[in-house]
Amino acid sequence: MGRLIMKKTRVIVLAAVLGFGVLPINTQAQHIDSTRIESGFFQSIRANQVDSYITFGQGFGNVEPLIFEGLISPYFLLRTSRNARWGATISPAIRLRMEAKESFPIRAPSYMPNITFYHQISRENDDIKYLFMSLVHHSNGQDGNFKNDDGTYNVQSGDFSTNMIEVGAFFNKTVLPFTNTREYFQSSVEYHLNVARSEELEGVYSFLRWHNNIRIFRFPLPKSTLKWLEDKTQLPEVQTNIKTTWMFGDVNNATFFDLAEHLNLSFTISYRPQVLNDVSFFVTFYTGKDYYNMHFARRIQVLQFGLQAYAIK
Repeated sequence: MGRLIMKKTRVIVLAAVLGFGVLPINTQAQHIDSTRIESGFFQSIRANQVDSYITFGQGFGNVEPLIFEGLISPYFLLRTSRNARWGATISPAIRLRMEAKESFPIRAPSYMPNITFYHQISRENDDIKYLFMSLVHHSNGQDGNFKNDDGTYNVQSGDFSTNMIEVGAFFNKTVLPFTNTREYFQSSVEYHLNVARSEELEGVYSFLRWHNNIRIFRFPLPKSTLKWLEDKTQLPEVQTNIKTTWMFGDVNNATFFDLAEHLNLSFTISYRPQVLNDVSFFVTFYTGKDYYNMHFARRIQVLQFGLQAYAIK
């Protein structure tokens, strides 16, 4: 009997060491140490990501009839520890439009693989500030002539390719007088390198751009309540996103104050019902130059509806 008891004891101890959960060894501490409860720095990095989305049709505006427009932008977060001050993300982002035509073609998607490096420069209370640098490629995978015989841009198979570097700052700071919101601000400069770039873009495409972005997340619970919770990973209910881009350069001989040539503006608001964890419904208004590779020359104004995945967790 003694040997049997000793044998059972050894099995139980071995199972506990291997993590089979036979013994309740400080499970609360294990939950707290999980990387699911992230530092404010990495939560801010997640908030800096572009959200994947899919639209219902083309919406309202001057875009051709579409079955949908979609952005597939998964990202991989690289970090050495939960409290690291350095981080990086990699994303093989792809944007595509399925046209409402026979056979529902998807012509020349935008391929936008990118890598971004982050460095936290300060942290005071709940304010997180960091610098970031992105290396981005944008092309459509085509090798046809840039223009058609009639002088118009070859949006079907024209060769579009450019490479850019973006440098900026990102921080969150409480501004609104609400207890259940979190605000993020971003400002950056984007420069397109003359490396493997389509020569025909010279003079018709802006190679220097200034981006500004504000995101406001509204959470179900106020900040004071979150401080007393072990799991601070509640998802936001409402997200508001306002973006502006000013495009510099002598583009189409436009004057500096020609807003039609230099200013892009978008306003997006999304709502996540309680029954959904990772998806929200959104409505967005965009006015500016078309961001879909060879369509860059036209100015569009669209109001779109669809589904969006939250990058922040």
